[in-house]
Amino acid sequence: MISRIREFIKENDMINPKDKVLAGVSGGPDSVCLLLVLHRLQEELDFELMAVHVNHGLREEEADRDQEFVEKLCHDWKIPLRCVYKEVRGRAKKEKLTLEEAGRACRYEAFHGEAKRSGCNRIAVGHHGDDQAETMLFHLFRGTGIRGLAGMEPKRDSLIRPLLCVERREIIEWLQEQKLSWCEDSTNQEEAYTRNRIRHTILACAKEEINGGAVRHMVDTARELSEIEHFLEEAAGNAFRICVREEENGFFLFEEAFRRLHPLLRGRLIRYCLARQEGGLKDIRRRHIEMVEELFEKQTGSCLCLPGERSAARQYGGVSLSRGERENVRQEPEELPAVEIPGICRIGGKRWIFSLENAQKNQIIPEKAYTKWFDYDKIENYPVIRRRRPGDYLEINREHGHKKLKDYLIDQKLPAKEREELLLLADGSHIIWIPGMRISECYKVTDDTRQILKVRIYGGEEDGREDPGYDS
Repeated sequence: MISRIREFIKENDMINPKDKVLAGVSGGPDSVCLLLVLHRLQEELDFELMAVHVNHGLREEEADRDQEFVEKLCHDWKIPLRCVYKEVRGRAKKEKLTLEEAGRACRYEAFHGEAKRSGCNRIAVGHHGDDQAETMLFHLFRGTGIRGLAGMEPKRDSLIRPLLCVERREIIEWLQEQKLSWCEDSTNQEEAYTRNRIRHTILACAKEEINGGAVRHMVDTARELSEIEHFLEEAAGNAFRICVREEENGFFLFEEAFRRLHPLLRGRLIRYCLARQEGGLKDIRRRHIEMVEELFEKQTGSCLCLPGERSAARQYGGVSLSRGERENVRQEPEELPAVEIPGICRIGGKRWIFSLENAQKNQIIPEKAYTKWFDYDKIENYPVIRRRRPGDYLEINREHGHKKLKDYLIDQKLPAKEREELLLLADGSHIIWIPGMRISECYKVTDDTRQILKVRIYGGEEDGREDPGYDS
């Protein structure tokens, strides 16, 4: 037992000479085994050992019994111990957590707090092979990918799990050989806890009815999946440097580079970016990753909300991932003013002035950004002022070549927010005029024009200056 654990510690670089290791000891068989193994390896591996016990205050007399047992154990083995009391039930109620979740949060809070106080750079916990198998099944049933199926890491930051290489039955047999006792937690038998149902029903059935080596095989699979996960994470980091631009409030994923990635890496890259934002991957599910990836196929300006007050938006040339609430896009009023010819429409501090004139032979049409002349007889429907809609288009040449409005605006590199706020003069789905940009070739005045529709917008800009007719 000790030889296997020693090799596992070395293989995963868990403990180095002169390290200070803090062991979490509950009094159960796993933590007693952990403490004794570390105690016996202490001189050989040249590290300092301390212990911490967390009293959850849930089982009253049982909890006091466990604490007294751990205190005596550490006293007999001359291991420095600190006991910490945590109000788990109150925390669960306050933060709306299950007792399992609150207990875990309290334990690790105590472990890290004591490690910092005592100067320990390693925190050892007693998770073993059966815990690994339970974790894999728990994640699988709830929905997960490779990361979840890889289970718990032997070493993650300061946390180490030296017993992941052994099974619970081996721990019990070894403790009995050593003639050591331990405390049993009565809540470990309660089927109300999800992990207990997996342990006592599903995993027990797998070992008894399918394969006695089920746990060992699952632990081996978890190790292989962990290696795959690390490889993919490294690949995602390389893709990040090629495909992503860091911005003040998030990241921008370049479409061209993103599409060149292997499909497996695309979701990985999105996940990699979200993990680097404030809030990390909390509440992020597989579907969220898929939704962001689907934005690359959406119309520019499409956006979605993500957990943790984050958002993603399709922009020209890629997709942005932003932190914080998106600015509210100004919505089109229920009814924009009806056009009267001749007449005046007032919209957002600007005046649209419509007038009709008879065409003159050899008439010169001046080029102005916010005053335009149109062949009135070519307008099939009554013209309206509105915002863009699916199916909008305009003619871009005299050969009646059509272009979707969406594609035209993208080509002009107009920011998404400005596209949503554009006011257009339209003839059905045919866009007559995009103010400040261009008119459709179809409606241009020619030598055959008989009536001219003249439209002026006061409040627009002419040659970079505010139109003197601005309506304050």
